Order: sequence, then structure tokens, then C-alpha cells
Amino acid sequence: MALDSGGIRYLRNDGGDANHSIKLRLLGNRSNASGLGTKVEVNGGSWRTLRTIQQLPIEIGVGKRTRLDSVTVRWFDTQLPSIDVAVEPRVVLHLPELTVPTGSCPYLYAWDGTGFRFITDLLGAAPVGLPVAAGRYIEADPEELVRIGTSDQFPARNGRQILQVTEELREILYLDAVQLVTVDHAPGIEVHTTSKLVPGSPFPSHRLIGLHRPVSLRTATTLAGTEVTPLLLASDRNRVSPPHPYGEAYRGLAEPHGVILDFGSLPTHESLFLVLDGWLRFGGGMANIAASHRSDFGFPFPVLEAELPDGSWERIDVTVGAPAGKTKSIVADLTGKLPEGARRLRLTQSFEIHWDRIALLRPAPAESLREFRQDPLRADLHARGYSAFADLPWSEPLTPIYSNLLPWPNWRSTPSGWATRPGDIRELLRVRDQGLAIIAGGDELTLEFDASAQPIQAAGTTRTHFLWSVGWDKDADYHVAAGTRIEPLPWAGMDDQRHGTQPRPAFPSDPLHAEYNTRWVGPRALTQRSHPTVSKSP
Repeated sequence: MALDSGGIRYLRNDGGDANHSIKLRLLGNRSNASGLGTKVEVNGGSWRTLRTIQQLPIEIGVGKRTRLDSVTVRWFDTQLPSIDVAVEPRVVLHLPELTVPTGSCPYLYAWDGTGFRFITDLLGAAPVGLPVAAGRYIEADPEELVRIGTSDQFPARNGRQILQVTEELREILYLDAVQLVTVDHAPGIEVHTTSKLVPGSPFPSHRLIGLHRPVSLRTATTLAGTEVTPLLLASDRNRVSPPHPYGEAYRGLAEPHGVILDFGSLPTHESLFLVLDGWLRFGGGMANIAASHRSDFGFPFPVLEAELPDGSWERIDVTVGAPAGKTKSIVADLTGKLPEGARRLRLTQSFEIHWDRIALLRPAPAESLREFRQDPLRADLHARGYSAFADLPWSEPLTPIYSNLLPWPNWRSTPSGWATRPGDIRELLRVRDQGLAIIAGGDELTLEFDASAQPIQAAGTTRTHFLWSVGWDKDADYHVAAGTRIEPLPWAGMDDQRHGTQPRPAFPSDPLHAEYNTRWVGPRALTQRSHPTVSKSP
């Protein structure tokens, strides 16, 4: 017969005229461990049966049939394509729930001269209705600056620099505004964004700062005493990873882990910024709710301490924050916060964060940065599909391959409602005005910026590009408030704890929604080959 986590082929042949049955053992990880409540569909020729699993052991009668065409396990989170495997007859079939991503954030790609390079994910600090515990939701910070790269990494094509923003998971992106931010600076200056994920308001100011003149990192060791200095000296994908992540049921969390950083005698009288490059594995609603029932899990966000001359440790009064998703740099301003005589810093966390580089730098003069912002010359929304993911070690972030599209998504349903129709949507993105482009699963937004409109680059400087965006993202996780629907629409200043119950105020930009958001999507997820548009009159 065929059995799946999507449809695995399995032939049972007992012989004789006796009635037969199949015996299954479901092994859930995102769903409950026994698969209770899931549905199992069995097909053989013109015969079909559907069972909701309510008790153990799992046995499904198939009459006198000695061959079945398929058995499909409908896990709560996913729907996977068929995979053929050979199994022995007369045995209990063990069917693990395959782990695939269904929710995280929209993706950003940039044209690099030969193709579209994956950069990072967007607006990870702006989830809508995402719980951290039953009845308590994450405060959303809808603004973000992310680094794209230098001009060599982000060249123009036919005079235009091109970005792709894609929604490739079981989510809805509500995008309010975007701009390309171009910065010229001296080669010895690093430009960083202050955007990061923090436990709650007040949120960062979302600006760019220049840093230079690093304080040399002498040694770095893990809390267990392992030397990791070479792994933290450069952003080179050689990372310090958590030794004991908690696994899929508590995705994004790990046993407390960290590093001790020896910078020698710290110049505590100077302005200093700690720069941390790395990535955070997002948990999602299901993992957050599961973790909220555990009293033995520590505070997940990074905590920074300084060692005093007497050997004791003192917590530094600073919100370190965390990378808001994949491959990002964050900064922590330590100016005036380090105790006199401090030499070592200790960074600990319970998030599953993989650190790539940790450095201590001094701020460069504000006038050493020359910043220019521009709106997109073109913003075209259209159907694209869903990328396959690169086969990488667990220490690497989940990385989509732009050139490799899947024929279908790995889930059956998607949030339903009126989304933005295909075509030019620049009017929705020019101003931060609550006029939202509603971008659904399988959609792609092409952003083109006029390279000739940028100021002439001064000789001897380096040009670095960033994307500024404002918006929110909603995952269709079972625990997310109103996760099955596009509406209610988010807005700046909303009460995150009342999503789905708080009335949305009227805004001057509301007529744009009637004009642009005329495409019905959901509740069924569409395949790459079928993206019909259902419209309503404006």
C-alpha cells in the first residue's frame, strides 16, 4: 500500500479470504507524539476510507483487499508529496511526522550579477497575533533595516538594482512601506543597523551607525570551557552553536549556553558597541505554547555580564536583543555601562542562536556616513511559487534556493481573505500610511531602484545598501490569533494583546485597500501551476 507522511507505498498480502487491517504507529513532533486527532486516509481502487485517530493502537480495517493505492497521514501542520519506500508485510508501520518549515518570515533576495542571492528574512520582530503563552502575544515592532551588501554584491542590471520579496510559507505579509537606503563611508568603517528583536517595547530607533577601531578579542570560551576564539573573529559561517537545542517540540530554544569574551583591560571611559553576527531559529506559536508550560526553561533572550576585579559577575544594564531571524548583525551600546576594571564579558541565552562573529568597536563620527534614501521605481506583485531549501548542516539557517521551485507547497491551507491584486503596487508602498500591500503565500514582489538617481560616489569610499521596510507578518499556526484569516488588518499603535477583537480605526489610506486588495486567496493553498485570481469590483 502507499503510506505517507504524504503517501508511502506499501503492499500487504496475507493470502486467504480473511479480512485484513493495516497497523500504524504515528510519531508526531510538531503534532502530538501519538498522532491523536490526526486523520488517516486509505485508498484502494474505487474504495476510500478516512479515519480520525482517537485511540491507540491504530488499526484500520481494509476488508479483503490485498493491495492499497495510498495511505495519507494528514498531520496538523503539513501536507507532503508522496515518497515511495519498501516495507515488510505484517509489521507495524512507524510513520514519523516529517519536519518542514511552515511559518517564519518573508524572504529577501538581491540581484548579484549572476542571479538572485538569498539575503535574509524580513520583519521577524513584527508577528501578528503570535503567542508567547496562552492569552499573551508578542509585541510587534513593524519597522526594520536589513543589510543587503556593498555595490559589488548588489550591482545594477540595466541601470536598476533589483530586489525580490517573496512570501513562501503559510503566512500573510502586510507591507506598508519600503525604501532602498544607500550609505557611502570610509573603507575602515563598518555600517550597522540598530534593528533587532527585543523582549518588548520600547523598540530600537532603527537607524544606521558607523563603527570602527575594534578592541581586539583575545580569547573566547564556551561556558563549558571550550576554546572558540577563531570561530568568533570574522563573519565566515564558522559558528558557535548551542550544544543542546531542545528539538522540534520546543523549536528555537536550547539549554542555557553562552560564551566568555576576554578583551583585556576594557577602555570603560570610551563609547563602545558590542556587535554580534548570527541567526536565531524561530519557534512559532506551537513551540511557544509548549515552552510556556515548562517552568524549568530560562529567560530566552541574551544577557550580558561583566567580570569585576574580585572575580564576581555583574549584569550590565543593557538590552542585548537577538537577531530577528536569519543571518543578521545586532549592536548593543555599552557606553557608560561597563564597570571599572572589567576585562571579560559573559553572554548567555536560552534561544537557539548561532553566533558567527562577536566584536567590540568604537563609534565613528556621524558625518563619516553619507546616507541617501529612494522609493522603488517599480514594484510589481505577481505569482511565483515556493522555493526548495538547500541541504545544509543544522548550524546553518534554513536557506531557500531561488532558482529551484517546488510544484506545490508543503501544506494544504493558507489564511483566507482579500489580498492585493497582481501588478504595479508602488502607490501602496511609497508612504508609511497604513495602506497595506497584502502579500500571500506563493507571491513575489519585484522591487527595482534607479541606480542613476543615487549621488555620485566619492573617491576612496565604500557604498553599502540596506532595505528599510515597515509591515507585519501573520503565520497560520493553530495558536496564532485569527491565523486562518487575512483580516483583521494590523496598524501602527494597535494593542497586540487584542488582535482580532480591537476595531481598526479609519485611515485616509483606506480607499487604497478597496482599489488594490481585490484578489481572494485561501483557504486552500495554491500550487505553482495554478494561481487563479478571484476579483471583486473596486
